Amino acid sequence: MNVATDPVRVGYTGAAAAWADDASLAYVPLARHLVAACPDPLPEAVALDAGAGTGAAAAALRDRGARVVAADLQEEMLRGSGWLTQRVVADVTALPFRTGTFDVVVAAFVLNHLARPALGLREIVRVCRPGGVVLASTFSADRAVAKGIVDDVARAHGWVVPDWYDTFRARAAGLSTVEQVADVAREAGLGDVSVNESVIDIGLDDPIRIARYRLGMPQLACFVRGLPEHRRRALHDDVVAAVEASGARLDPSVIELVGRASRDPSGEAVGGGAAKRLGVLAGLEGE
Repeated sequence: MNVATDPVRVGYTGAAAAWADDASLAYVPLARHLVAACPDPLPEAVALDAGAGTGAAAAALRDRGARVVAADLQEEMLRGSGWLTQRVVADVTALPFRTGTFDVVVAAFVLNHLARPALGLREIVRVCRPGGVVLASTFSADRAVAKGIVDDVARAHGWVVPDWYDTFRARAAGLSTVEQVADVAREAGLGDVSVNESVIDIGLDDPIRIARYRLGMPQLACFVRGLPEHRRRALHDDVVAAVEASGARLDPSVIELVGRASRDPSGEAVGGGAAKRLGVLAGLEGE
């Protein structure tokens, strides 16, 4: 499939502002949780946030001392965070970096967007130095109740599930169990793999914040933007009331993968320490 016309990629067009302001209420703490699982020290590590979006994982890596590059297919997503200075528009299945460039590569809720997740993970392994750390996450099949509540209210207000989101859900279903994620890790050649599923407390227990998060997701945000102001307010108020009546929190069930690029990568490794490898990244700023 041509990545430029991939329906899931197209579905995220125009989503940067809502993602940075609203969806990030969930994705920022989830990124921090994933980065905290890194078994190696991060100060001065050269790290890649693959499929960065507006940079939630990049920020978590930076806050722990890493030197970070962010890559995403959507340029507007990368520009949605003003602090990202080393950024590159790139497909995670064909990353424009030399083999062995990074000490750590993070793919937070990225592989579940791909038609061929093993291809993306194999490319992530390639750009990670031998012995370097790969971190990835995806939602489990155990869907948070609050998501369904918001979606049901949106449907009552006229929202129709976009075709591209059906494609995304089908892809995500193929990477929604520990066994599925472990299989993809093995297919990609990742070593020393640990895959765990857990319910993560991300602090989203306020119905207003839950409404902001969910209505800011791309599959809903476009619909919300198209509503006249009075209907937008009514939708928001009905979502808040429904979530409040249910008593539901947003505690997502997440699968996290931690592994190492332990096999000898094909191609030319960069080597030579962090300073030399950072030289490979020269010229990315502002891309």
